[in-house]
Amino acid sequence: MRKFGILAAVVACGALVAGCETLNEDQCRAGDWEGIGYTDGANGRQPDRYGDHVKACTKFQIMPDQASYMRGRQRGLPVYCTLDRGFSEGRQGRTYHGVCPAPLERDFVTGYDDGRVVYDAQQRVDRADSDISSAQSRWDEADRKLRNEENRLVDPKLSDSDRAWIREAIKRLRDDRRQADEDLREARYRRDEAEREVNQLRYRFSPRYGSW
Repeated sequence: MRKFGILAAVVACGALVAGCETLNEDQCRAGDWEGIGYTDGANGRQPDRYGDHVKACTKFQIMPDQASYMRGRQRGLPVYCTLDRGFSEGRQGRTYHGVCPAPLERDFVTGYDDGRVVYDAQQRVDRADSDISSAQSRWDEADRKLRNEENRLVDPKLSDSDRAWIREAIKRLRDDRRQADEDLREARYRRDEAEREVNQLRYRFSPRYGSW
């Protein structure tokens, strides 16, 4: 139970999230260094993670057992260094730090490279979605202002100079709306293309990695 508690706490910190407080006082005093090393290995942590634990625990006058930690880490690495985990890490855009032992690295990197292909395609979808949202907002804003100016133009009390100014404003707003409309169509086209690519990759990789 003690090992499981430490394992859960470290995993909750995130697989590769920097700046996380690695261990609290209870975990340092529990001293399950092999279990902590196993967790770090299973999460693909770099060897210098041990130094982070030393920094955390020396606050409480406790020195982690490096030999036990490294022994656990070596046992944990095979959990991380798999084809499927490589695909998952790549697909989520995470960085691989070269931690896998040579006999295991080939499968991991194969999966990781495939995952990065999916990640890059999904990023194109996300960027296109953002561009669509931006273009739509610009279109809506230009259209709102255009309608306001068109409504102002019917005021019989306007002077000729005011009418001329409003007509110029209407022309600019129509141009803005037209440009936003073109950008919107182009972004939708890019999103459709990117979504097709993602679907093709899903069809291509699902037999190897399962549904995602």
